[in-house]
Amino acid sequence: MHSRFDIFSETVKPFVNTDESASYLRAARQRFNVLNLSYWFLGTSNRIPDKLTWLSTYDERYMSIYLRDMSPLGDPAFDLCFQRLLPVDWAEVRTSHEEVNPMHSIAESFGVGRHGISIPIREIGQGDAMFSINFDCDDHHWNEMRVEILRSMHLFAHYFHQRMKDVIIGRPASADYDLSPREREVLKWAAEGKTAWETAQLLRVSERAIRLYTENAMNKLRAKTKTQAVAIAVKNEVLN
Repeated sequence: MHSRFDIFSETVKPFVNTDESASYLRAARQRFNVLNLSYWFLGTSNRIPDKLTWLSTYDERYMSIYLRDMSPLGDPAFDLCFQRLLPVDWAEVRTSHEEVNPMHSIAESFGVGRHGISIPIREIGQGDAMFSINFDCDDHHWNEMRVEILRSMHLFAHYFHQRMKDVIIGRPASADYDLSPREREVLKWAAEGKTAWETAQLLRVSERAIRLYTENAMNKLRAKTKTQAVAIAVKNEVLN
């Protein structure tokens, strides 16, 4: 693991948008020689976020499954981080909260390494964030690598958050939910009480396609049901 750039000179300028920050995160993964990097912004409360921003280098398929089945509200790592304000070793989460082990197994099947550290970032008046570093090594070498990761990445995590501030503050609420035009259209009809079959007839596509668009929208809105997805979309003016 090594750093090839000065984090102080590279974190002075705020990010312009999430595309730039996501690209920078991917570059940082290569520069620090780690497996994955992940940044969560949790709105005004780490327990009940007003809005979520998740940038990571994880496989997008895994991210979709995580949002559907767990999300920050169901992940003990977030509670552990913000209860004591110290970096959390993922091994501790697995040991103290066995219910997360199935999700960790799924993560590993999508190329997420077994070991990692999550760093809490507190921002009074704006919201909390959590920055995670994922590393690929065996259990025997993990203790040594953990120390090096914290030494190299702790300040970087906070400076990355500083660069994200303007992007987060400047985004309208609807920008937090990047629905495609078709996904918005399907939810609009659902909001008017149309069934999947009726919507399929209106849009001249298959009912299976409507269900797929609905499921994608639910995942992006972090909703458990179609009704909940519609409610979240209406509340945040996503359908306007």
